[in-house]
Amino acid sequence: MIDFTLRVGIFLFILSLLFIWQCFLPRGPLLQWRQRWRHNMALLVLGALCVRLVQPLLLSFVAVLSLDVGLLDVLALPFWWSFLISILLLDCLIYWQHRLFHRIPWLWCLHRVHHSDPELDVSSAVRFHPLEILLSLFIKASAVWFIGIPVEAVLVFDILLNASAMFNHTNARLPAKMESFVNRLLVTPDMHRIHHSRLSSEADSNYGFCLSIWDSLFASRTWLASQGDECLSIGMPNTKAYRPMSLKALLVMPFKNFRTLP
Repeated sequence: MIDFTLRVGIFLFILSLLFIWQCFLPRGPLLQWRQRWRHNMALLVLGALCVRLVQPLLLSFVAVLSLDVGLLDVLALPFWWSFLISILLLDCLIYWQHRLFHRIPWLWCLHRVHHSDPELDVSSAVRFHPLEILLSLFIKASAVWFIGIPVEAVLVFDILLNASAMFNHTNARLPAKMESFVNRLLVTPDMHRIHHSRLSSEADSNYGFCLSIWDSLFASRTWLASQGDECLSIGMPNTKAYRPMSLKALLVMPFKNFRTLP
């Protein structure tokens, strides 16, 4: 209960800060924000409810299986080494999970809900189908068990991942000099915008959420949008104007076989 309250409190605090940032220093106007925020916040609530229902059972199952046989348990490293390595491994896992969600067709059916947002702002960070959230929870739980990740690292990484996702979706930008320095290590809004391009060649790049080093290391980094940042079109890849018009459309999207979209 304490962990949940702490995570929610930090989430709301960071969300508020980033919301203020994009309100007072926006990178561009948001023309559809009212409808988008209703949809994105509704998905956040549905996803949170699913996690709250499933997570206790899943964590109990992992706890039963956990017999100190994870990779880090075998290595018997000092706590802080295990903690730091766990954070890095979890971030790398999220990178590859994200990349596979773009490559495997049935996973993409789930993930395209996130990419259907026609504009980007801090609320876009929570625009995920509940089924994708549950699947991600199972993947992470499996990694925690297999690697032997300490619970402290799981808590810190959850906070870090949520904060990073909200930061790199924010409708704002860092000063140019800071951007060129920060984006070599961390995923920035300018870097992540390219991943939300309607051009599939750009959407299939820049998969990182927190550390940008994975995209550089695994050759999936796109430094600049092909048509320039000002002409970058945000939305569902391989479409020109498509955007879902209701929460129902978002929830049924994974089960629709879209052949031709506007």
